[in-house]
Amino acid sequence: MQFYSVQEIANTTFGDAEQNIEKLSDQIQIGLASCHAATEIDQQLIGNPVDVEQFQATGWRIENNREGAHSLDTLIAPDHRTVHVVRRFEFEHARQSMSVAVQDAATRHVHVFVKGSFERIKKIARVDSVPADYDAVTAAWAKQGCYVLALAHRDLGEMDLGSVSRMPRAQLEAGCSLVSLLLFRNTLKEDTPQAIAELRGGDTRSVMVTGDTALTAAYIARECGMVDATARVVLGTIEDDALIWRDTATDKVVDDINAEICAVTAQDPQVSQVELAVTEAAFNWLIKSGQIRHLLLHIRIFARMTPQGKITCVNLHMERAVTAMCGDGGNDTGALRAAHVGIALSEAEASIVSPFSSANPSIMSCVTLLREGRAGLATTLAAYKFLVNYAVVMALLLEVTQFYFSVIVPEAVWIMVDGFTTSIMILSITQAQTAKKLAPSRPTGQLIGAHTLASIWGQAAINIAFLYGSIGLLFAQSWFRCNEFDSSDIDTSLWWLLGDNYEAEVISIVCLFQFINAAGVYNFGYRYRRVWATNYLLVLMYSAFLAVVSAIALADPNRFGCVFRINCGNTQTVRDLGYSASTVHISEYNNPLGHNVMPRHFRWTLWAMCVVNAVVCLAYEKLVVLGPVGRRVKAWWVAKHGDSKIQFKL
Repeated sequence: MQFYSVQEIANTTFGDAEQNIEKLSDQIQIGLASCHAATEIDQQLIGNPVDVEQFQATGWRIENNREGAHSLDTLIAPDHRTVHVVRRFEFEHARQSMSVAVQDAATRHVHVFVKGSFERIKKIARVDSVPADYDAVTAAWAKQGCYVLALAHRDLGEMDLGSVSRMPRAQLEAGCSLVSLLLFRNTLKEDTPQAIAELRGGDTRSVMVTGDTALTAAYIARECGMVDATARVVLGTIEDDALIWRDTATDKVVDDINAEICAVTAQDPQVSQVELAVTEAAFNWLIKSGQIRHLLLHIRIFARMTPQGKITCVNLHMERAVTAMCGDGGNDTGALRAAHVGIALSEAEASIVSPFSSANPSIMSCVTLLREGRAGLATTLAAYKFLVNYAVVMALLLEVTQFYFSVIVPEAVWIMVDGFTTSIMILSITQAQTAKKLAPSRPTGQLIGAHTLASIWGQAAINIAFLYGSIGLLFAQSWFRCNEFDSSDIDTSLWWLLGDNYEAEVISIVCLFQFINAAGVYNFGYRYRRVWATNYLLVLMYSAFLAVVSAIALADPNRFGCVFRINCGNTQTVRDLGYSASTVHISEYNNPLGHNVMPRHFRWTLWAMCVVNAVVCLAYEKLVVLGPVGRRVKAWWVAKHGDSKIQFKL
C-alpha cells in the first residue's frame, strides 16, 4: 500500500488530485498528520500500514507527551508548526472510521478529524458538504485500483482541553464537513500474478476476502489474474433493503443471477466468464435467505468484510473443501485461526494466532506451503506403504515360507533387516525433496484407498511370485535333490541355527532384496516430490545395501558372508569344496552337509532373478500405479461412475 494523493473538497466541489502535501491547505495537512493510530517506538513507526504510509507522506514527526496529561502526542511539521493530539478514537469495524481531536498550538483551536471508508464518512458528514458527484468520483478511483478513504473536519474553536477529553465520541464527530479524499495505491508484488497462476494450476481456487471496497477489489483481482481479463464481474449490493446485482463495467442490473451462472456453467464448469462479488451486507442477506451455499463457489470477491464476516466466510468454505486463509492484518486474526490452515504474511499480531507465518509478505508463501504440505503428505504415505510392504514381506513371504520348510533365517539377517535396513531406509524416504512446481492435484490422503491398495497389493503379488519362483528354481537343481532340509537330521534345540540350509539361504537373499527395493519403489516423487535421484541419502543407502546383499549372494565363502551364514560352511568342508577357508571362523553348521554354499552359476541366476524382481516392482509403481496405466484406469472409472470431487471454477 502506497500513499498516492489527496483530492480536496471545497464548496462541495472536488479539486484536482494532489500528490505534493505542501500544496494542500493547512487544515488538510493537520488532518493527514494527526488522524491515524501510528506511534513511534525506538524511532520506528508502528501501526496499521495505511496509517504509517499516510503519516510518513506528511514529513511530520511525533514527540510523545509534550503537553502533559491533556496531550497524547505532539506532532511537529517540517516548518515547526505544532499540533497536540487531545483525543483519539481507534478504528472500529462497526463504524468503519476513526477520529481524533487535536489542538493547533498557534491558534489554540481544537479540530476534530474523522477518517474512514468513503461510504461511512458520506453518511456522517454534513449533507451540504458532500459533492453531487461524490459517488461517481469515488467509484472511478476504486475502479482504478485505489484504496479510497474520506476525511471530515470540524473546528470547535478555543476550548478547555479538559472539556474536550470528557466529550463522548458521537458529540465530537457530529457536524463534521467532508474535506477530502485520501488515495492509496494497491501495488501488486511482482510475484503475485505468478502465485495466483500456480495456485490455479494446482487445482486450488483463490478468492479475495477484504475490507476494501468491491470495485477496488475487482481491479486488484483482475490485475493479479484471480479474475480473467475478459470475465464480467457482477457485484451484489443491498439497495432499498433488497439484493441487487450489477455489472461493474456497465452498471446495468442483472435480473436473474442464477440464470447467468447456469448459462456459463453449462458451457464449461471451469470457465470463468462471469465472476460474482458481494459486499458484507449482501453476503449477510444471502445467508439469511439461505442462498449463500448455492452461490458460495461462484463468488470470487467478498468486499467490505468485517473480522466477523471473514470468519463466517471461511467457515462456509470449510464446509465444502479444505480451506486456507492468508492475511497480514489484525482484522484477519479470527479468520486465520478459524481456517483449516492459517498463513500470516507478517510478523505482527496476525502471526500470533496463525499456525504458519512468513516474514516475506508474499502470496507465494501460500504456494510454498501448499507444495510442502503435499510433499509431506505424499512422503508420509510413501513411508506408510513401505512399512506395510515390510509387514507383507515379513508375514506372507518370510514367515510363511519359514513355517512351511521348518527353517529360520540366520540371526544376522534378522539384525540387518530390523536393525539397519528398515530403520535407515524409512528415514531415507523422508528426505525426499519437494517438487519445484505445484501439482495439478493433491495426493491421496486415504490409507486404504484404491491408489494405496493398488500399490501395496501389486508389490506383494510381484514379490510373492519371485520368491516362490526362486524356491521353485532351487528345487529344480540337481545338486539340491536329496539335500533338502530335514529337521530329523539336525539338533532342533539350536533353533538359531535352523538357517544352515539352502532353503533359508534363498529365502534370506530374496527377501533382503525385496526389503531394500521397497524403499526405492516408494521414493518415486510422482508430482509432489522431486525426481528419484535427488533424494541423495536414499540413493546412497539404497545402493549401499544392494551392494552389500549382492556381495553376500555372489561371493565365495568369506568372513563377511559367513556372519550371515550364507554361502558358508564348516572350515574343513569349505576346503573340501575347493574354497579358501583361512578367514572362516564360525560355529559348526547344523546340517549333515556342513555347508550351504551354492554353485556359482546358481548364485548368479538367483541374483539376476532378484534384480528382475526389483526392476519389475519399480516399473509397476512407475508405469501402472503412478503412470499412464493408472491414469487411464482412473479416467475409465470416473467416466463410468462419475467423480465425487467438487467441481468449481478455479
